[in-house]
Amino acid sequence: MTDTPLARAARIAAGLLWVAVAAACSTGPDEAAVDAARSSANASLSASVTASASAAHRPLPTAAELDAHIKRALDPALPDSERTDLIEDGEAFRQAIPDMYRALQDNPRAVYGVTDPVFDNHDGTLTATMRLDKDGTGTTVRTTVMHFVLVDGKWKISRTDLCGILRSADYRTPACG
Repeated sequence: MTDTPLARAARIAAGLLWVAVAAACSTGPDEAAVDAARSSANASLSASVTASASAAHRPLPTAAELDAHIKRALDPALPDSERTDLIEDGEAFRQAIPDMYRALQDNPRAVYGVTDPVFDNHDGTLTATMRLDKDGTGTTVRTTVMHFVLVDGKWKISRTDLCGILRSADYRTPACG
């Protein structure tokens, strides 16, 4: 079970308040100690609530923004270090980059993209749908669920789902096992 910032702040506040009350009971009322403990607990709780609220209300990227993110990751002109930063556990894909290029080169008419809607899973991930039309004719469109993972404040392409995209394009790579 994970410890939320709000729960942690509440425990700290309760502990500080207990210490202040215990001290007050043993030596008589020490208003300054109680006020200091209360002030510290309130500040800690307030900071935790603010942090939790800002994380919970992070603006969701649109399907167009996520689509641009994927297209950027597949752009051959992008330096590999920047490309791997767009992918969850991106360093594992460094050796797979030639496979991604080959998939693009072998399918020059391919049309792919993220479509609406984008769902917030409330666990640090987003879900959207990825469409892939390998020959660009519209007759062989494949779709797959696509996840994006929030890592260090950045939405990254899910490692698992990138492997799914490569598999749906009939490519295998050691990064995907």
